[in-house]
Amino acid sequence: MKLSRRALLAAAAAPLVLDRIPAFAQDGWPAKEIHIICGYAPGTGADAVVRFFAEQIKKKTDKPILVENKPGAGTSIASEYVTRAKPDGYTLFINPGNGLAGNPYLYKNLSHDVIKDFAPVTTLVKLPFVLAVSPKSPANNVAEFIALMKQKGDKSSYGYPNNLSLAAGELLKSRAGLTSVQVPYKSTPEAMGDMTNGLIDYLWSDITFALGQAKEGRMKLLAVTSAERTSLDRNLPTLKESGVRDFQLEAWWGAWFPANTPKPIVDKMSAWLNEILADPATKEHFARVVPADPFPGTPESTLEYLKQDIPRWAEVFKLAKVEPQ
Repeated sequence: MKLSRRALLAAAAAPLVLDRIPAFAQDGWPAKEIHIICGYAPGTGADAVVRFFAEQIKKKTDKPILVENKPGAGTSIASEYVTRAKPDGYTLFINPGNGLAGNPYLYKNLSHDVIKDFAPVTTLVKLPFVLAVSPKSPANNVAEFIALMKQKGDKSSYGYPNNLSLAAGELLKSRAGLTSVQVPYKSTPEAMGDMTNGLIDYLWSDITFALGQAKEGRMKLLAVTSAERTSLDRNLPTLKESGVRDFQLEAWWGAWFPANTPKPIVDKMSAWLNEILADPATKEHFARVVPADPFPGTPESTLEYLKQDIPRWAEVFKLAKVEPQ
């Protein structure tokens, strides 16, 4: 069959038209609701963080933002769901980055690669943990505390209600030469009760809980686990400046799309989220409602921060003798 000149020209132009379809689709993004995946149950503090950003993104996009809670297995259920989603900009993952960094050492059969299977968008907030002792403790700083724990030897103990607390405890033991016994708890208030009653010597708490308890005189705070002092309490020194070498652990949050999400979409969401973080109302919200430090970033800095965090978690879980499940 002989094709007409018009048909031949149309056939030649078809690839060019097809090439433009993704670009047009990106220019019109978002054209519908965006689903934000949360790896925690509704009503939790983590869920509150996700829903805050969901509400702020809604103002930027003027489109519905739906939060989907997929709790369980240290957020790996949620992260697996995201990696299987279509990379079209309509599935966003807001999650602790330290969870992504640590999960390869907690779970044997992860079906995804935390570096290759996500498109980083930006870091969001960071939340240090705090070394706390009973208000009755004679230790008023880290040096006095370490001397006291060395004196007690393996009769000293600390409480941990979560993996980050366990990691902080074992890292301190390694760096400071302590032999404290680790005691697991279901919650920080439960550990605090035993510390008050002298059953354990110290505990590790997220700063959200710790600041309120310290204000009420229920615990004494000695140092934060982050690399720098937190804006939430400038009087609290870091463990590093208190003489504990190479100590940095903190909960930090970031945003990710599935891998291969078009870069213009990633960059647009990154810009929106950083505008939200720069808003004084956001800083006030995190200082008052969910104590955390805004932690702006870029897709590139988020990837780099995650890569740096992975070996830290490899070390602490090895120190804690945590066996992958």
